[in-house]
Amino acid sequence: MSDHRPLESMRVKGKRDEALGELLHYLSQYQFKIIYSKGKDNVEADSLSRNPVLECFENEEDVLKVVNFVSFEEIEQDQKSNQELIQESRNIVKKSNVFFKNLRNRQRIFVSQEFGLRLIQKIHKFYGHIGTNHLCRKIRPFYYFKDLDKMVEDFCKKCEICIKNKTRSSRPLGKLSKLGPAVRPFEIMSLDTVGGFSGKNSSKKFLHILVDHFSRRAFASASKYQRARDFISLIDKSIGNEDVKIILADQYPAINSSLLRKYLEKRNIHLVFTAVDNPESNGLNERLNQTLVNRIRCKINDSDKRPWPIIAHECVEEYNRTDHSVTQFSPDYLMFGRASQIVPSELSHPRDLEEDRTEALNNSMKNFEQNKLRVDKTRQEDQFIEGDYVYIQNGNKLNRDKLDEVRKGPHQILKKISTSIYEVDSEKKNKSGSLFHISKLRRAF
Repeated sequence: MSDHRPLESMRVKGKRDEALGELLHYLSQYQFKIIYSKGKDNVEADSLSRNPVLECFENEEDVLKVVNFVSFEEIEQDQKSNQELIQESRNIVKKSNVFFKNLRNRQRIFVSQEFGLRLIQKIHKFYGHIGTNHLCRKIRPFYYFKDLDKMVEDFCKKCEICIKNKTRSSRPLGKLSKLGPAVRPFEIMSLDTVGGFSGKNSSKKFLHILVDHFSRRAFASASKYQRARDFISLIDKSIGNEDVKIILADQYPAINSSLLRKYLEKRNIHLVFTAVDNPESNGLNERLNQTLVNRIRCKINDSDKRPWPIIAHECVEEYNRTDHSVTQFSPDYLMFGRASQIVPSELSHPRDLEEDRTEALNNSMKNFEQNKLRVDKTRQEDQFIEGDYVYIQNGNKLNRDKLDEVRKGPHQILKKISTSIYEVDSEKKNKSGSLFHISKLRRAF
Protein backbone atom coordinates (compact mmCIF):
# COMPACT_ATOMS: atom_id res chain seq x y z
CA MET A 1 0.00 0.00 0.00
CA SER A 2 1.18 3.53 -0.74
CA ASP A 3 -0.14 7.07 -0.36
CA HIS A 4 1.49 7.95 -3.69
CA ARG A 5 -1.06 7.19 -6.43
CA PRO A 6 1.41 7.32 -9.43
CA LEU A 7 3.19 4.29 -7.98
CA GLU A 8 0.16 2.12 -8.78
CA SER A 9 1.47 1.86 -12.32
CA MET A 10 5.16 2.16 -11.33
CA ARG A 11 5.42 5.39 -13.30
CA VAL A 12 6.84 8.54 -11.75
CA LYS A 13 6.47 11.71 -13.80
CA GLY A 14 9.31 14.12 -14.21
CA LYS A 15 12.97 13.51 -13.59
CA ARG A 16 13.92 11.11 -10.81
CA ASP A 17 17.21 10.83 -8.99
CA GLU A 18 19.59 7.89 -9.25
CA ALA A 19 18.62 6.37 -5.90
CA LEU A 20 14.93 6.36 -6.86
CA GLY A 21 15.74 4.77 -10.22
CA GLU A 22 17.72 1.99 -8.55
CA LEU A 23 14.89 1.41 -6.09
CA LEU A 24 12.33 1.16 -8.89
CA HIS A 25 14.59 -1.24 -10.77
CA TYR A 26 15.01 -3.34 -7.65
CA LEU A 27 11.27 -3.47 -6.95
CA SER A 28 10.48 -4.36 -10.57
CA GLN A 29 12.12 -7.76 -10.08
CA TYR A 30 9.32 -8.92 -7.78
CA GLN A 31 5.73 -9.92 -8.40
CA PHE A 32 3.48 -7.59 -6.40
CA LYS A 33 0.62 -5.13 -6.69
CA ILE A 34 0.65 -1.55 -5.36
CA ILE A 35 -2.60 -0.34 -3.81
CA TYR A 36 -3.22 3.34 -3.20
CA SER A 37 -4.17 4.39 0.33
CA LYS A 38 -4.59 7.90 1.68
CA GLY A 39 -1.81 9.12 3.94
CA LYS A 40 -4.07 9.33 6.98
CA ASP A 41 -4.93 5.66 6.55
CA ASN A 42 -1.34 4.55 5.90
CA VAL A 43 0.69 6.05 8.73
CA GLU A 44 3.12 3.06 9.04
CA ALA A 45 4.29 3.37 5.44
CA ASP A 46 4.45 7.12 5.74
CA SER A 47 6.84 6.76 8.67
CA LEU A 48 9.06 4.22 6.93
CA SER A 49 9.29 6.33 3.79
CA ARG A 50 11.13 8.92 5.83
CA ASN A 51 13.89 6.42 6.77
CA PRO A 52 16.85 6.98 4.40
CA VAL A 53 18.59 3.66 5.30
CA LEU A 54 18.21 0.89 2.70
CA GLU A 55 19.79 -2.53 2.91
CA CYS A 56 22.93 -2.77 0.80
CA PHE A 57 23.56 -5.90 -1.26
CA GLU A 58 27.12 -6.56 -2.36
CA ASN A 59 26.00 -8.67 -5.30
CA GLU A 60 22.65 -7.14 -6.14
CA GLU A 61 22.37 -8.73 -9.59
CA ASP A 62 22.86 -12.22 -8.15
CA VAL A 63 20.24 -11.52 -5.47
CA LEU A 64 17.71 -10.39 -8.06
CA LYS A 65 18.31 -13.37 -10.35
CA VAL A 66 18.25 -16.01 -7.63
CA VAL A 67 15.13 -14.59 -5.99
CA ASN A 68 13.27 -14.51 -9.29
CA PHE A 69 13.82 -18.17 -10.07
CA VAL A 70 10.78 -18.79 -7.85
CA SER A 71 7.84 -16.70 -6.78
CA PHE A 72 6.90 -15.72 -3.26
CA GLU A 73 3.75 -17.82 -3.59
CA GLU A 74 5.82 -20.93 -4.41
CA ILE A 75 7.96 -20.46 -1.29
CA GLU A 76 4.88 -19.82 0.83
CA GLN A 77 3.11 -22.91 -0.50
CA ASP A 78 6.18 -25.10 0.06
CA GLN A 79 6.50 -23.93 3.66
CA LYS A 80 2.78 -24.49 4.32
CA SER A 81 3.14 -28.06 3.01
CA ASN A 82 6.16 -28.74 5.23
CA GLN A 83 5.14 -27.29 8.59
CA GLU A 84 6.19 -30.43 10.44
CA LEU A 85 9.65 -30.25 8.87
CA ILE A 86 9.98 -26.59 9.90
CA GLN A 87 8.90 -27.31 13.48
CA GLU A 88 11.50 -30.08 13.81
CA SER A 89 14.29 -27.75 12.67
CA ARG A 90 16.21 -25.49 15.02
CA ASN A 91 17.03 -21.78 14.78
CA ILE A 92 13.94 -20.92 12.76
CA VAL A 93 12.62 -17.37 12.63
CA LYS A 94 9.52 -16.01 10.94
CA LYS A 95 9.48 -12.71 9.09
CA SER A 96 6.65 -11.43 6.89
CA ASN A 97 4.99 -14.87 6.95
CA VAL A 98 8.20 -16.50 5.65
CA PHE A 99 10.33 -18.91 7.68
CA PHE A 100 14.09 -18.41 7.71
CA LYS A 101 16.89 -20.59 9.02
CA ASN A 102 19.42 -18.77 11.20
CA LEU A 103 22.74 -20.26 10.17
CA ARG A 104 26.19 -18.76 10.68
CA ASN A 105 24.78 -15.31 11.44
CA ARG A 106 22.77 -15.28 8.22
CA GLN A 107 19.07 -15.83 7.62
CA ARG A 108 18.24 -18.12 4.73
CA ILE A 109 14.85 -19.03 3.30
CA PHE A 110 13.80 -22.45 4.59
CA VAL A 111 12.53 -24.81 1.85
CA SER A 112 12.05 -28.54 1.46
CA GLN A 113 14.46 -30.84 -0.39
CA GLU A 114 11.92 -31.28 -3.20
CA PHE A 115 11.80 -27.51 -3.62
CA GLY A 116 15.59 -27.36 -3.38
CA LEU A 117 16.00 -29.91 -6.17
CA ARG A 118 13.80 -27.85 -8.51
CA LEU A 119 15.86 -24.80 -7.60
CA ILE A 120 19.11 -26.65 -8.36
CA GLN A 121 17.78 -27.72 -11.77
CA LYS A 122 16.72 -24.20 -12.74
CA ILE A 123 19.91 -22.46 -11.64
CA HIS A 124 22.21 -25.15 -13.08
CA LYS A 125 20.63 -24.77 -16.52
CA PHE A 126 20.19 -20.97 -16.37
CA TYR A 127 23.88 -20.38 -15.72
CA GLY A 128 25.05 -22.74 -18.45
CA HIS A 129 25.53 -26.01 -16.54
CA ILE A 130 27.82 -24.59 -13.87
CA GLY A 131 29.68 -27.03 -11.64
CA THR A 132 29.19 -28.04 -8.02
CA ASN A 133 31.13 -25.23 -6.35
CA HIS A 134 29.60 -22.44 -8.40
CA LEU A 135 26.12 -23.85 -7.95
CA CYS A 136 26.51 -24.08 -4.17
CA ARG A 137 27.77 -20.49 -4.03
CA LYS A 138 24.70 -19.33 -5.94
CA ILE A 139 22.15 -21.05 -3.70
CA ARG A 140 23.65 -21.21 -0.21
CA PRO A 141 23.56 -17.47 0.67
CA PHE A 142 19.79 -17.28 0.12
CA TYR A 143 18.22 -20.71 0.67
CA TYR A 144 18.48 -23.52 3.18
CA PHE A 145 17.39 -27.11 2.68
CA LYS A 146 18.75 -30.30 4.19
CA ASP A 147 21.87 -31.81 2.54
CA LEU A 148 22.18 -28.89 0.13
CA ASP A 149 25.83 -29.55 -0.76
CA LYS A 150 25.33 -33.27 -1.28
CA MET A 151 22.24 -32.74 -3.43
CA VAL A 152 24.10 -30.24 -5.61
CA GLU A 153 27.07 -32.62 -5.99
CA ASP A 154 24.83 -35.58 -6.87
CA PHE A 155 22.84 -33.55 -9.38
CA CYS A 156 25.94 -32.24 -11.19
CA LYS A 157 27.50 -35.71 -11.22
CA LYS A 158 24.40 -37.19 -12.89
CA CYS A 159 23.61 -34.38 -15.34
CA GLU A 160 23.60 -36.12 -18.75
CA ILE A 161 24.40 -32.95 -20.69
CA CYS A 162 27.45 -32.33 -18.49
CA ILE A 163 28.66 -35.92 -18.73
CA LYS A 164 28.40 -36.01 -22.51
CA ASN A 165 29.82 -32.58 -23.28
CA LYS A 166 32.30 -31.44 -20.61
CA THR A 167 35.96 -32.34 -21.10
CA ARG A 168 36.88 -31.76 -17.47
CA SER A 169 35.59 -34.44 -15.15
CA SER A 170 36.40 -36.30 -11.98
CA ARG A 171 39.48 -38.50 -11.68
CA PRO A 172 39.66 -41.27 -14.32
CA LEU A 173 38.43 -44.70 -13.31
CA GLY A 174 40.64 -47.72 -12.88
CA LYS A 175 43.86 -48.38 -11.01
CA LEU A 176 47.05 -49.27 -12.89
CA SER A 177 47.28 -52.92 -13.94
CA LYS A 178 49.49 -54.97 -16.24
CA LEU A 179 49.46 -57.98 -18.51
CA GLY A 180 51.51 -60.80 -17.04
CA PRO A 181 54.11 -60.30 -15.76
CA ALA A 182 56.32 -62.19 -18.19
CA VAL A 183 58.83 -64.33 -16.28
CA ARG A 184 60.94 -65.47 -19.24
CA PRO A 185 61.95 -64.29 -22.72
CA PHE A 186 59.41 -64.76 -25.55
CA GLU A 187 56.53 -65.44 -23.14
CA ILE A 188 54.61 -62.17 -23.81
CA MET A 189 55.28 -59.80 -26.70
CA SER A 190 53.73 -56.60 -28.04
CA LEU A 191 53.24 -55.57 -31.65
CA ASP A 192 52.81 -52.02 -32.93
CA THR A 193 53.37 -49.80 -35.96
CA VAL A 194 54.77 -46.30 -36.37
CA GLY A 195 53.90 -44.38 -39.54
CA GLY A 196 54.91 -41.10 -41.13
CA PHE A 197 58.31 -42.13 -42.54
CA SER A 198 57.57 -41.27 -46.17
CA GLY A 199 60.52 -39.87 -48.10
CA LYS A 200 63.93 -39.81 -46.40
CA ASN A 201 65.52 -41.74 -49.28
CA SER A 202 63.06 -44.63 -49.14
CA SER A 203 59.59 -45.50 -50.46
CA LYS A 204 58.76 -47.34 -47.24
CA LYS A 205 56.37 -45.57 -44.84
CA PHE A 206 55.92 -47.80 -41.79
CA LEU A 207 58.13 -49.26 -39.06
CA HIS A 208 56.64 -52.38 -37.46
CA ILE A 209 57.99 -53.13 -33.98
CA LEU A 210 57.76 -56.32 -31.91
CA VAL A 211 59.03 -56.09 -28.31
CA ASP A 212 59.57 -58.77 -25.68
CA HIS A 213 58.01 -57.93 -22.30
CA PHE A 214 60.59 -59.73 -20.18
CA SER A 215 63.88 -58.58 -21.74
CA ARG A 216 62.56 -55.44 -23.50
CA ARG A 217 64.33 -56.59 -26.68
CA ALA A 218 62.99 -55.03 -29.88
CA PHE A 219 62.58 -56.56 -33.35
CA ALA A 220 61.63 -54.29 -36.26
CA SER A 221 60.96 -54.22 -39.99
CA ALA A 222 60.02 -51.49 -42.45
CA SER A 223 57.43 -51.71 -45.22
CA LYS A 224 55.30 -49.65 -47.61
CA TYR A 225 52.02 -50.91 -46.16
CA GLN A 226 50.31 -52.24 -43.04
CA ARG A 227 49.39 -55.67 -44.36
CA ALA A 228 48.84 -58.91 -42.51
CA ARG A 229 51.76 -60.56 -44.28
CA ASP A 230 54.07 -57.72 -43.15
CA PHE A 231 53.23 -58.50 -39.52
CA ILE A 232 53.48 -62.26 -40.08
CA SER A 233 56.94 -61.84 -41.64
CA LEU A 234 58.16 -59.79 -38.65
CA ILE A 235 56.78 -62.26 -36.09
CA ASP A 236 58.09 -65.32 -37.92
CA LYS A 237 61.58 -63.85 -38.39
CA SER A 238 61.79 -62.61 -34.79
CA ILE A 239 60.56 -65.55 -32.71
CA GLY A 240 61.69 -68.48 -34.84
CA ASN A 241 60.65 -71.67 -33.02
CA GLU A 242 60.23 -70.03 -29.60
CA ASP A 243 57.11 -70.75 -27.58
CA VAL A 244 55.28 -67.39 -27.44
CA LYS A 245 52.14 -67.41 -25.30
CA ILE A 246 50.61 -63.97 -25.91
CA ILE A 247 50.96 -61.15 -28.42
CA LEU A 248 49.42 -57.81 -27.42
CA ALA A 249 48.46 -55.49 -30.28
CA ASP A 250 46.40 -52.44 -31.21
CA GLN A 251 43.28 -52.92 -33.29
CA TYR A 252 44.71 -52.43 -36.78
CA PRO A 253 42.57 -53.99 -39.54
CA ALA A 254 45.54 -56.06 -40.75
CA ILE A 255 46.23 -57.42 -37.26
CA ASN A 256 42.55 -58.29 -36.89
CA SER A 257 42.54 -60.03 -40.28
CA SER A 258 41.68 -63.70 -40.69
CA LEU A 259 45.11 -64.33 -42.28
CA LEU A 260 47.04 -63.19 -39.20
CA ARG A 261 44.58 -64.84 -36.83
CA LYS A 262 44.99 -68.21 -38.55
CA TYR A 263 48.80 -67.88 -38.42
CA LEU A 264 48.72 -67.17 -34.67
CA GLU A 265 46.21 -69.96 -33.99
CA LYS A 266 48.49 -72.40 -35.84
CA ARG A 267 51.35 -71.41 -33.51
CA ASN A 268 49.09 -71.48 -30.41
CA ILE A 269 49.70 -67.77 -29.80
CA HIS A 270 46.87 -65.95 -28.06
CA LEU A 271 46.16 -62.52 -29.60
CA VAL A 272 45.08 -59.85 -27.08
CA PHE A 273 43.81 -56.50 -28.32
CA THR A 274 44.34 -53.25 -26.48
CA ALA A 275 41.31 -51.15 -25.54
CA VAL A 276 39.95 -48.57 -27.97
CA ASP A 277 41.94 -45.31 -28.05
CA ASN A 278 44.01 -46.20 -24.99
CA PRO A 279 47.76 -46.17 -25.74
CA GLU A 280 48.65 -46.93 -22.11
CA SER A 281 47.25 -50.45 -22.64
CA ASN A 282 50.38 -51.06 -24.70
CA GLY A 283 52.68 -48.73 -22.79
CA LEU A 284 55.83 -50.77 -23.37
CA ASN A 285 55.50 -50.40 -27.15
CA GLU A 286 54.47 -46.76 -26.97
CA ARG A 287 57.55 -45.82 -24.93
CA LEU A 288 59.84 -47.86 -27.19
CA ASN A 289 58.31 -46.19 -30.27
CA GLN A 290 59.24 -42.77 -28.86
CA THR A 291 62.78 -43.89 -28.07
CA LEU A 292 63.42 -45.31 -31.54
CA VAL A 293 61.86 -42.36 -33.40
CA ASN A 294 64.00 -39.96 -31.36
CA ARG A 295 67.13 -41.94 -32.20
CA ILE A 296 66.25 -42.04 -35.92
CA ARG A 297 65.49 -38.32 -35.95
CA CYS A 298 68.83 -37.52 -34.32
CA LYS A 299 70.78 -39.45 -36.95
CA ILE A 300 68.85 -38.07 -39.94
CA ASN A 301 69.21 -34.49 -38.74
CA ASP A 302 72.90 -35.05 -38.08
CA SER A 303 73.51 -35.20 -41.86
CA ASP A 304 73.00 -38.97 -42.18
CA LYS A 305 71.82 -39.42 -45.80
CA ARG A 306 71.26 -43.17 -45.73
CA PRO A 307 67.70 -44.50 -46.30
CA TRP A 308 65.70 -44.29 -43.10
CA PRO A 309 65.04 -48.10 -42.83
CA ILE A 310 68.82 -48.71 -42.61
CA ILE A 311 69.13 -46.03 -39.95
CA ALA A 312 66.13 -47.51 -38.09
CA HIS A 313 67.70 -50.99 -38.08
CA GLU A 314 70.91 -49.52 -36.67
CA CYS A 315 68.97 -47.66 -33.96
CA VAL A 316 67.16 -50.85 -32.93
CA GLU A 317 70.49 -52.67 -32.56
CA GLU A 318 71.91 -49.81 -30.50
CA TYR A 319 68.84 -49.87 -28.27
CA ASN A 320 69.14 -53.62 -27.74
CA ARG A 321 72.77 -53.27 -26.62
CA THR A 322 71.97 -50.51 -24.12
CA ASP A 323 71.18 -51.27 -20.47
CA HIS A 324 67.46 -50.71 -19.91
CA SER A 325 66.51 -48.18 -17.22
CA VAL A 326 63.96 -50.61 -15.71
CA THR A 327 65.64 -54.03 -15.84
CA GLN A 328 69.18 -52.57 -15.42
CA PHE A 329 70.43 -55.02 -18.09
CA SER A 330 70.62 -54.80 -21.86
CA PRO A 331 67.79 -56.52 -23.80
CA ASP A 332 70.31 -58.50 -25.86
CA TYR A 333 71.90 -59.90 -22.70
CA LEU A 334 68.63 -60.89 -21.03
CA MET A 335 67.29 -62.59 -24.14
CA PHE A 336 70.38 -64.20 -25.68
CA GLY A 337 73.12 -63.83 -23.04
CA ARG A 338 75.10 -61.51 -25.31
CA ALA A 339 76.85 -58.93 -23.15
CA SER A 340 78.12 -55.69 -24.64
CA GLN A 341 81.29 -54.85 -22.74
CA ILE A 342 83.20 -51.59 -22.74
CA VAL A 343 86.22 -53.23 -21.05
CA PRO A 344 88.35 -56.16 -22.30
CA SER A 345 86.79 -59.54 -21.57
CA GLU A 346 89.88 -60.49 -19.53
CA LEU A 347 89.04 -57.71 -17.06
CA SER A 348 85.26 -58.19 -16.90
CA HIS A 349 83.54 -60.08 -14.09
CA PRO A 350 81.88 -63.43 -14.87
CA ARG A 351 78.06 -63.28 -14.79
CA ASP A 352 75.28 -65.81 -14.13
CA LEU A 353 72.54 -65.26 -16.73
CA GLU A 354 69.77 -66.94 -14.69
CA GLU A 355 70.61 -64.93 -11.59
CA ASP A 356 70.64 -61.75 -13.67
CA ARG A 357 67.28 -62.64 -15.21
CA THR A 358 65.83 -63.09 -11.73
CA GLU A 359 67.22 -59.70 -10.72
CA ALA A 360 65.82 -58.13 -13.89
CA LEU A 361 62.37 -59.52 -13.11
CA ASN A 362 62.55 -58.15 -9.57
CA ASN A 363 63.61 -54.77 -10.93
CA SER A 364 60.68 -54.77 -13.34
CA MET A 365 58.20 -55.66 -10.60
CA LYS A 366 59.61 -53.00 -8.29
CA ASN A 367 59.34 -50.38 -11.05
CA PHE A 368 55.73 -51.35 -11.72
CA GLU A 369 54.77 -51.04 -8.07
CA GLN A 370 56.35 -47.59 -7.89
CA ASN A 371 54.45 -46.49 -11.00
CA LYS A 372 51.25 -47.98 -9.62
CA LEU A 373 51.54 -45.97 -6.41
CA ARG A 374 52.10 -42.79 -8.43
CA VAL A 375 49.32 -43.37 -10.98
CA ASP A 376 46.71 -44.71 -8.56
CA LYS A 377 46.80 -41.44 -6.63
CA THR A 378 45.20 -39.80 -9.67
CA ARG A 379 42.61 -42.54 -10.22
CA GLN A 380 39.47 -43.73 -8.47
CA GLU A 381 38.36 -47.31 -8.04
CA ASP A 382 35.19 -48.56 -9.69
CA GLN A 383 33.93 -51.77 -11.21
CA PHE A 384 31.11 -52.49 -13.64
CA ILE A 385 29.09 -55.64 -14.09
CA GLU A 386 27.26 -57.04 -17.10
CA GLY A 387 24.11 -55.05 -17.71
CA ASP A 388 25.40 -51.75 -16.32
CA TYR A 389 25.00 -48.69 -18.52
CA VAL A 390 27.93 -46.37 -19.22
CA TYR A 391 28.91 -43.40 -21.35
CA ILE A 392 31.93 -44.05 -23.57
CA GLN A 393 34.50 -41.59 -24.88
CA ASN A 394 33.59 -40.34 -28.35
CA GLY A 395 36.85 -41.30 -30.05
CA ASN A 396 40.10 -39.39 -29.91
CA LYS A 397 39.73 -35.63 -29.51
CA LEU A 398 41.93 -35.16 -32.61
CA ASN A 399 39.41 -37.09 -34.72
CA ARG A 400 36.21 -35.31 -33.72
CA ASP A 401 34.91 -31.82 -34.36
CA LYS A 402 35.44 -29.31 -31.57
CA LEU A 403 31.73 -29.11 -30.69
CA ASP A 404 30.96 -32.83 -30.98
CA GLU A 405 29.87 -34.63 -27.82
CA VAL A 406 32.83 -35.74 -25.72
CA ARG A 407 31.02 -38.91 -24.65
CA LYS A 408 28.32 -41.05 -26.22
CA GLY A 409 25.67 -43.22 -24.71
CA PRO A 410 24.52 -44.59 -22.50
CA HIS A 411 25.57 -48.05 -23.73
CA GLN A 412 25.30 -51.39 -21.98
CA ILE A 413 28.21 -53.43 -20.60
CA LEU A 414 28.16 -56.81 -22.35
CA LYS A 415 31.12 -58.53 -20.71
CA LYS A 416 33.90 -57.91 -18.20
CA ILE A 417 37.15 -58.94 -19.88
CA SER A 418 39.43 -57.99 -16.97
CA THR A 419 39.52 -55.54 -14.07
CA SER A 420 40.18 -52.73 -16.54
CA ILE A 421 38.81 -53.88 -19.92
CA TYR A 422 35.10 -54.15 -20.77
CA GLU A 423 33.15 -55.15 -23.85
CA VAL A 424 30.49 -52.51 -24.47
CA ASP A 425 27.49 -52.60 -26.81
CA SER A 426 28.79 -49.63 -28.77
CA GLU A 427 27.13 -50.62 -32.07
CA LYS A 428 30.52 -51.52 -33.56
CA LYS A 429 30.49 -54.31 -36.13
CA ASN A 430 33.53 -56.18 -34.78
CA LYS A 431 33.88 -57.32 -31.19
CA SER A 432 37.43 -56.01 -30.75
CA GLY A 433 36.23 -52.49 -31.59
CA SER A 434 33.93 -52.64 -28.59
CA LEU A 435 36.64 -53.23 -25.99
CA PHE A 436 37.10 -50.17 -23.78
CA HIS A 437 39.48 -49.38 -20.96
CA ILE A 438 37.66 -48.43 -17.77
CA SER A 439 39.27 -44.95 -17.87
CA LYS A 440 37.21 -44.24 -21.02
CA LEU A 441 33.92 -45.04 -19.28
CA ARG A 442 31.59 -42.99 -17.09
CA ARG A 443 28.79 -44.59 -15.14
CA ALA A 444 25.26 -43.76 -16.25
CA PHE A 445 23.06 -43.06 -13.21
